[in-house]
Amino acid sequence: MINAGKYNHKINIYEMVSGKDSAGFPVDTERLVLSPYANVKTTRGFTLIVNNSDFEKAYTNFTIRYSKKVVDAYYKSVDSNRKLEIDFRNKRYTLEYLNNIDEKDTELEMQCKVVLK
Repeated sequence: MINAGKYNHKINIYEMVSGKDSAGFPVDTERLVLSPYANVKTTRGFTLIVNNSDFEKAYTNFTIRYSKKVVDAYYKSVDSNRKLEIDFRNKRYTLEYLNNIDEKDTELEMQCKVVLK
């Protein structure tokens, strides 16, 4: 049995879609896939020095109830080089890996990272 109270943070999952603006220039637009509640857990964080700049990378796991919309959007994004992004507390995370926990179709674990400059 899943404790519904552990999903206590509202997130938004977006699919980034390539398109063109009115002048014909390429532009990325975002399409909302789902706005679920999630269990959020920061797994690790470290600082990188890249080209004499400090970048902070944090890896975060978001666990949500199983959603066929998210699974379909993820596999569509893998096939077409699109990406899924998650908004949480005014930060944007890129979805790196999607895991159907124990293959039970009850929970999805999304491993994400954010890069801050």
